[in-house]
Amino acid sequence: MPTLNQRLADIKLLMRYAVPPADLAKAIALVEKHSTDSVGLNIFHAFYSYLPEGLEDAITVLRLLDRGQGTFLICAGTGLADYLYLATSEQAEFLGPLAEGIWEEEVLAFFNHENREAFLKKHADLTNFPVYVPAHLHHDLCPICHVADGEVHTLGCPVEICPWCGGQLTSCGCRFAMLGRSDLKNEGQLEKLLTLLNKKGRLPFSAEEHRPAYPITPLDLE
Repeated sequence: MPTLNQRLADIKLLMRYAVPPADLAKAIALVEKHSTDSVGLNIFHAFYSYLPEGLEDAITVLRLLDRGQGTFLICAGTGLADYLYLATSEQAEFLGPLAEGIWEEEVLAFFNHENREAFLKKHADLTNFPVYVPAHLHHDLCPICHVADGEVHTLGCPVEICPWCGGQLTSCGCRFAMLGRSDLKNEGQLEKLLTLLNKKGRLPFSAEEHRPAYPITPLDLE
């Protein structure tokens, strides 16, 4: 996976061909405000790699519609329309125009929407939803996988605590000892580990115990 600096450079290159010249400076300034935010950069990269309308356009604002288990539902507002993205620290998936709502039942269920119509009704007025603030600035989110206080980490997150020894799960030897292996090489072995972790009882993220008290830094993202 590219570093944040590499991702930022890739986005700026894409923007040279995607953004109207008159809007380029402002669009780049918004991207740079998210230069240390993997979730935001993934959305920018997805948008500028594939312009939804096939026309020059630029994101002017990101709004947070919902989040859960390290997954963010974000609306990217542009000069042409508003677009929905499902984003994590690893990737961003384009869901379509906000005006059409969400068609995927799995996504609707994940964010507790009864159906597409209910989603559209709730999001009829975007001013009810806050401007997205980079995930790592929130004290109540894991700084790596971005799960909220009380939620279980994404498997492989280095912040997760081992339920067997109390050490760092990705660094201690418990996962190998429990599986009777010296390494983990495939998906099946990870699934077995996950089963054992769930049986033992995974330790959820605790904002109070597992990270310093970073203040939320106000950003002028409008």
